[in-house]
Amino acid sequence: MKKFLAAALIIFFVPLTVLAAEISANSKLVQMEIDTYGSEQTGAILDRINRLEKDFSGANMQGNMNTRIDSVYEILYGNAGEPSILAKINAIEWNAYHEVSGDSITNRLTKLENEISGKNSNEPFIKRIAALAQASFGNETIPLSQMQIPENLLIKVALVESIGSRTLQEGDLVNFKVVENTYVDGKLVFPKGLRGRGVVENVRKAKGWIGRNGKININFYTLKCIDGTNIDIFVGEESKIEMKIKQMVGGAALVGMNLNSDWNKIMVHGKNVEIPAGTEFFVQTKKTFNLYGLQVDSENLNF
Repeated sequence: MKKFLAAALIIFFVPLTVLAAEISANSKLVQMEIDTYGSEQTGAILDRINRLEKDFSGANMQGNMNTRIDSVYEILYGNAGEPSILAKINAIEWNAYHEVSGDSITNRLTKLENEISGKNSNEPFIKRIAALAQASFGNETIPLSQMQIPENLLIKVALVESIGSRTLQEGDLVNFKVVENTYVDGKLVFPKGLRGRGVVENVRKAKGWIGRNGKININFYTLKCIDGTNIDIFVGEESKIEMKIKQMVGGAALVGMNLNSDWNKIMVHGKNVEIPAGTEFFVQTKKTFNLYGLQVDSENLNF
């Protein structure tokens, strides 16, 4: 039995050290287009900047090309001084559905307007979000306030797609999402639906004729919070203990834990491993972070 366990597939999580690097202006432009429209746009760079500026604020901004890109980037993602547009639309969407979709901003605004007011607006995003906030919260000022989340905060997540040692390649990205709203001091910090990401660092296909199991090493290292900030996470001892308490067999398999006989359903000797979409596990914050949290009514905490 010990030999079998030693040879069994081990999928484990190792925190990925991400070195801070300046994002190029073009990378920022592409990222904004994907989050805003769902895909990278085509055409001249200045035309693409003009479109973003008019969609967000209704007017073109001053400065050179890079300065204008940085200005829109700050509106969309920056949380300095006030919550970003991404933070606000996440809060409005959660207040409406108690889940965040991660869809493009244009699609999210259209859906929210149709379901809340019954009609779409042609106004810039800033004005549309203000109107939705007024309708949803009764005030254009959304109850987002700065706070600190602790290290080792547990967050329940699940794989977005199935993964397997037969098809994965080193460097492949693995997506997961929050499946249970996570609160700190009555404020929502990780709403259901927000996405996280891991990267495959090593993969070995099974060789049935010699009884060698498949093997995958994955670093699950980042997860977005409600204000759009990317938070460093990992699977540590606290996460493993929680999975053991809750008898999360699939999640335990992802970190090499043997909870019970159901282990054999996942770990087949000499076979490639297949972990299905929806497999739940826990991650935890790597350190303390300052971010915006959404104040919610007490009756919503168990929604």
